[in-house]
Amino acid sequence: MTHLSILATALLEAATKAKSSSSSSATFLIFIVVVVVALYFLFLRPNQQRAKRQREESAAIGVGDRVVSIGGIVGTIEEMDGDRVVLLTGDHDAGPGDPEPTRLVMLRSAISRKAPVPTPAPEPAEGETDASGSDDGRSEGDAGA
Repeated sequence: MTHLSILATALLEAATKAKSSSSSSATFLIFIVVVVVALYFLFLRPNQQRAKRQREESAAIGVGDRVVSIGGIVGTIEEMDGDRVVLLTGDHDAGPGDPEPTRLVMLRSAISRKAPVPTPAPEPAEGETDASGSDDGRSEGDAGA
């Protein structure tokens, strides 16, 4: 009878171990699924959204838009032909004797974003003074220095 009780005890212990190992493997599997889902929402999805937004902005540019390239070059799109863009950089209102604006041919994918059109600062009218009350920014005591 002792052999039978030892065998029954061994079978009972083996069944208990099998249940605990299967529950730990299920817990491990749930942990792996949670980690994969977290990685997707933390890394992959934001990158996909950023790439989609970049594609939409690239499709929205057209001739006459002021843009910034991925290298930091600011200019106005002069013409577009397929995936090529001619970018006009430099002073657009060059007078006689001034160098002409530079034309750069670049890929459409090299355009980073639209740039805001700069607004020139208003120049003070003749006879107006600046905030310090003098025309040249110096006080009367500094005039001889």
